[in-house]
Amino acid sequence: MKSIFLFLLLAVLPAFAQESAPLTVAVLPFESSDEQLAGKAAEAASLLAAHLSTKPELWLLERADIDKILAEQTIKLSGLTDPGSAVQVGKLLGAKVLVTGRLIRSGSNAILVAKVMSTETSRVFGETSTANSPDALQQPAVELADKVAALLAKQNAAFRVPAVSREERIAKIKKSLDGKKLPSVLVNITERDLTRPAVDPAVETEFKKSLLELGFEVIDPQSGKTPDVVIKGEAFSETAARRAQLVSARARAEIQATRTSDNKVLAADRETTSAVDTAPATAGKSALQEAGLILLERTVPKIVGQ
Repeated sequence: MKSIFLFLLLAVLPAFAQESAPLTVAVLPFESSDEQLAGKAAEAASLLAAHLSTKPELWLLERADIDKILAEQTIKLSGLTDPGSAVQVGKLLGAKVLVTGRLIRSGSNAILVAKVMSTETSRVFGETSTANSPDALQQPAVELADKVAALLAKQNAAFRVPAVSREERIAKIKKSLDGKKLPSVLVNITERDLTRPAVDPAVETEFKKSLLELGFEVIDPQSGKTPDVVIKGEAFSETAARRAQLVSARARAEIQATRTSDNKVLAADRETTSAVDTAPATAGKSALQEAGLILLERTVPKIVGQ
């Protein structure tokens, strides 16, 4: 009986971890209503992030990590107040929630305005807090953090896309391939975990497994056979944060699909994801696997000519 209970517990724990995991939040620099408030706006965003980081139900991305990731993509933080561009940045960061805002002068007062956006559903919410002066932002930042945390708790479902099983996603792709001639494919995606000295071939494994399930011929590179399409790429994962017994990990994968007959590039794509589990290695693999499946969903139609 104990062994059966343990098996069931291990089976449901990853799913439970995902459902009960804290929301991952990225706070971007605040803008200001005039140049004189620019420094205070940056201070307001830093204070808000600091106070939100004390909320156990939230995971805050470190500002250094945000700057590093966006710098690698040559994306500027300023001006990201519309849902479209902000959502794309949030996905790049692996954050489910993006907080942007403004510091506005109103007479002798200053108003903190936060825009809270879901990177999965594109829903947008707002909260405000008022300071007696631009030099007294500490308490208003605390109040704004409490309001944002309460908003995320109340509207939790608005920030998470309902889970669709892998089986359903594969079935949807398979249905779209009815009557199509499927090319043979060779997959070569190098992967690594930045926080552990280990090779982590989760994206390549997901591609191969899914392609086989969809009816593609997957070519072994040692066979000497020339495939119709070669999918190459690279991916990495790293531990992002910890909360109690849960660990979050971020992963990024980039791929290119090329037709061997004429070297035509059929697809070039990239994806950043995050995942939560009870162990860093499993969280990293889960994030990589999801990145692989998302890329597969977008790549398959392109390599079969849809």
